[in-house]
Amino acid sequence: MDLTEKLGQEIIRRLSKYIDVPINLMNPHGRIVASTDPSRLHQLHGGAKAVIESQQPNIITNGNADDFSNVKPGVNLPIFHHGELAGVVGLTGKPDDVMQAARMTQGSVEITLDQMRLQKEAFFQERQWNQWLQKLLHPAGIDAQELEREAVYSLQVEIHKQWQVVVYRTTQPYELADRIRASSEHHNPLFVLPYEGDSVVAAFPDHQQPLPIHREAGVMIGVGEPGYSLAGLRQSYHQASEAIALAGVDGEVVYSSSLKIERLINQIDRSVYEEITGEYLRLLNELDDSYIETLHCFFNNNLKMNVTANDLHIHRNTLIYRLDQLSRKTGLDPRRLKDAMILKTILLKESL
Repeated sequence: MDLTEKLGQEIIRRLSKYIDVPINLMNPHGRIVASTDPSRLHQLHGGAKAVIESQQPNIITNGNADDFSNVKPGVNLPIFHHGELAGVVGLTGKPDDVMQAARMTQGSVEITLDQMRLQKEAFFQERQWNQWLQKLLHPAGIDAQELEREAVYSLQVEIHKQWQVVVYRTTQPYELADRIRASSEHHNPLFVLPYEGDSVVAAFPDHQQPLPIHREAGVMIGVGEPGYSLAGLRQSYHQASEAIALAGVDGEVVYSSSLKIERLINQIDRSVYEEITGEYLRLLNELDDSYIETLHCFFNNNLKMNVTANDLHIHRNTLIYRLDQLSRKTGLDPRRLKDAMILKTILLKESL
């Protein structure tokens, strides 16, 4: 990474607040790309040319200033980046007086270049991961061989393991992804990535128990079931997303494994559901709310009469009367398995 004019000017702008001497920054060709003296921009600097040729510091005094073109007494130091000469920094003044400031400037520029390289590499790697995730979750399906090849050679990860996916639904996916990475860095996630503008997708090794779930107010969280390799990752993601769609609540975690019957009912074709249950639903809607409350309680207690009556704070005979009325008014008796299945399906489907 060479020292460019845009980067050089930004470095000069910041350093000049702390170093009260003239500063020049030269590119690897010896041309001034940034300076506290704008009139010197784009000029060739003889001291920098000497540094470039020798890759050693160049000290200019009143005694040797005539040996170099377009220079003033001062210190010129090489800037190295990744083992290569990236430019030259020059400070004007008595060499002994400005040497320390020159060294500090040299170090600051080299650190800046290193940080920029690391940021660029991190950005490039995250972009690779994002592209890989887009391919993995594409609705049309996946090219498993291509994804496996990219995982090994580009991303350098082993994907043939058990993974469990956590999906976060949020309005600030990029900021949330950074916080999740920070809180889970010791748990070896395969990835933590923003996805589709309103989500963050994180994949963890299945042996992580409990999962390192990052909780925040206003964020819905769904957890898929463990799955193996590419197909498992894809399936676990869809399970986690479906869990949010079926039962997501801000700030709470919903596990796909706890929603098996809801997921099954959610897959029923709407037209088939309406054809079978339409009349029953109409009749249920005509009943008093106490009947619907009774149904919910009866099913939640696994059709146990005494427990249901106790929870509803009613006599067992009152419960029997309500169930008899439900059967008479709807044609479905919740005490019979087949009828109970239809009623439970209606209650769940209408709440999804």
